[in-house]
Amino acid sequence: MIILEFTLDRIKLLRMLKRGQRLTLKSLSKKAVGGFSDDDTAAAITDLLNTEGAKRGEPLEICVPRHLFTVRNLRLPSVNDAELRDMAGLQAGKQLPYPADEMIWDFKIIEKRADGYSDVSLILGHRNVTDRFIGILKIANLETDRIILSSEALSAWYLAASGFKDDEETGRRIRAVINIDTSHVDIIIVRGSIMEFSRSFPFKDEPEEMTEEIRKTFHSYQKDNSRQIASVAITGLEVKAMMLKGLLEKMEDAKPVEFIHPFKTASADYGEALSGYSDLARDSSFACVLGIAYNAPAIKMDFMPPELKTERTSKEKKRRFVKTILLLGAIVFVLMGISLKGVIDRKKEADLLGLKIKETEPRVKRLREISQQIEIVKQNLNMKGAAVDAMREVFKIAPPEISISVLDFELGRSLTLRGVSNDLSSVFKFASGLEGSRYFENSEIKYAQKRVVKEKEFVDFEITCGFNKAHK
Repeated sequence: MIILEFTLDRIKLLRMLKRGQRLTLKSLSKKAVGGFSDDDTAAAITDLLNTEGAKRGEPLEICVPRHLFTVRNLRLPSVNDAELRDMAGLQAGKQLPYPADEMIWDFKIIEKRADGYSDVSLILGHRNVTDRFIGILKIANLETDRIILSSEALSAWYLAASGFKDDEETGRRIRAVINIDTSHVDIIIVRGSIMEFSRSFPFKDEPEEMTEEIRKTFHSYQKDNSRQIASVAITGLEVKAMMLKGLLEKMEDAKPVEFIHPFKTASADYGEALSGYSDLARDSSFACVLGIAYNAPAIKMDFMPPELKTERTSKEKKRRFVKTILLLGAIVFVLMGISLKGVIDRKKEADLLGLKIKETEPRVKRLREISQQIEIVKQNLNMKGAAVDAMREVFKIAPPEISISVLDFELGRSLTLRGVSNDLSSVFKFASGLEGSRYFENSEIKYAQKRVVKEKEFVDFEITCGFNKAHK
């Protein structure tokens, strides 16, 4: 497995070998790319791969900087994972002034609350961010399996390096984790095993300035969450981290500060890794790539563009299809050989042929299923444009007082909308707006029920409407 991390001025490469269930650190390397063009960066990646003896086709994941994305913490009215993803997608379109097809986003559930709401972290950015990294890899004739944010990689590293165990005591503990690299500083706030907050800012040569940035980060988190940070863990460049540790310990409202070496995640390889890579790690932090390598299950988000995920799935299905065809061809070839050779015993030959044909039936059935799945994918792609137009029209019509939680789209038939309004009049206004749209007709309010939460009145509603024939 290969992991590449992109920072402002460096690319870092980690290779792991998997023997059974055990991962072994094979190699670490880095290359300065400050001011490089995309072509030069691709050439630098190729040089690193060649130097480390990496083979084309090895699984590849990349880690990209946190500061290139925007993070929004939201409270959404559901505890169902599928509904939360739909709601997060709707919210993504409201957070940044970009069309939906120009955004890349994913989300993570922070907490499911007893009142039926969930706190989620929505991370989003412009498509050109991921497109650039994918383009660099394409120049180097590489494809990535996953795009990971540095803040989530740092969270995975901390959980592995600290030996975190999810119990009642540690589940309430709030800790700040600071990763110091040559060009930037990443800060995450972790409550138990869940990352609640993240921030990245450029590295500052003046330690006092960096300390002030960290102090402001802590203050911002504690103000917004009404919770106190209990302790601080620092990793990354050891000399600068130890200097910062002393300054943080002298800060007003100082908290216990601990330095954890990035290679702590390497477990049994820790001593060997330190001796072999101590010079390499002196001016670069490898915490993020080590977090991905040694704690991959903790990383839930992936910022690969949806169409690339679909393309990867389609390629895999095609590969399996070709493999099945070749297997069937080989079976047919064997059967022909058996037929020619078994002229003496026709009955035995017929029985054997029948047996082989019966053995191939599951594979033929699977081929039919794959063909049907491909046809479904084609139909879904044809529906995509109509669905986007309908969603755009709905949110254009919806009054500000309306919050849509469920949008059920059935191409050529109907559209069902469920959500919450501040008042009943806004629901009728919304239904009337849908009726007057050139996209919809026969708008009908199925129900509009009032409820009171903490002395504030809300209206839950469901509206259905058909599609205008001209836009089906």
